[in-house]
Amino acid sequence: MVDGFYQITFRGTADWGMGMLILKDGVITGADVGGVLYDGTYKEHKDKISSKITLTVPPGATLVTGTLPQPKEHKFDFELSLNKKNIETKEPVLVHLPTGPVNVIFNLLRKF
Repeated sequence: MVDGFYQITFRGTADWGMGMLILKDGVITGADVGGVLYDGTYKEHKDKISSKITLTVPPGATLVTGTLPQPKEHKFDFELSLNKKNIETKEPVLVHLPTGPVNVIFNLLRKF
């Protein structure tokens, strides 16, 4: 089971950031220090995790991909598939967002 509290550290082409995700019973929720909210779902497979996530970006937020601040809240969806090994070893995972690529490190802080 991958249910737990995760610290995420991420690096885009313009900046880096940190946040927290909670994975519980197939649901993802979280936030980062820039005020971006993460909501989605995930499924566990034998050695992989697949997810669908919506990012909600607050007005005025600059993303680590270099996307300029927008005057209004905006959202975008993306899918992510990763090996459970990436979480266990804290290896960076390349995530392809609509705004550009981001390397993410998942660090399990606590299980439920």
